[in-house]
Amino acid sequence: MKLGSGMYKEIARDALKGNWMKAIAAGFAAGWLGVFSSSFLFIAGYVLVAVILVYFLEFLPGFYPILFLGTTIIALIYFFIGGVIRLGYIDFNLALLDRRKNGIYRLGSRMSDWWRVLCAKITLFFALSLGYVLLIAPGIITKYSYAMVPYILEERPDFTVHEAFKASKQIMKKHKWELFCLRFSFIGWYIIGILTLGIGLIFINPYRYAAEAAFYNEISGRAEAYYGRKEDRY
Repeated sequence: MKLGSGMYKEIARDALKGNWMKAIAAGFAAGWLGVFSSSFLFIAGYVLVAVILVYFLEFLPGFYPILFLGTTIIALIYFFIGGVIRLGYIDFNLALLDRRKNGIYRLGSRMSDWWRVLCAKITLFFALSLGYVLLIAPGIITKYSYAMVPYILEERPDFTVHEAFKASKQIMKKHKWELFCLRFSFIGWYIIGILTLGIGLIFINPYRYAAEAAFYNEISGRAEAYYGRKEDRY
């Protein structure tokens, strides 16, 4: 049964009651560590910065290598850390929905999974690139087909990257439009966040990602298995 965007948001709001400060702190830290930037946009942005550096610093040969090397190192660290922190942020939101003991410490709970995450990010980047090269529509379909890969990697440490992609494609059948509508329903909130000079985003991101975790709970069958369990609760 499809719950709809309104119900996912209601579940998120209910889970956030009394936990807003934790959620804001976790969301703020996750944002600074690159969780909310997709690999596709991140790599495209890095290439753009590199081109700008080459253009503007060509007359400063002494400074260019240092700045370019520094930018590259920071970008690589950001790229590597962002993926594993995202798994930790998913763990945080799932624990929030489960009413389990929770805290910002969960952001670093999946650091040992860095290799699987890296392979997944690279695979997704090339899959999206191919989709967008063909046409915009195939790229969007590919993006939503594999939207649950990070959730599956977090939930199933025994899965290979290939198995995670396959599982995401399977559970997202008939749910791609549902996820699109859920994300689109936050557009108004993000506009408000921008109008408040970004201050509103510290409340919007925790809300959105808690709702998306509720969506994953429902379509994966996890909600039935986990909701209401008594162990490890507050």
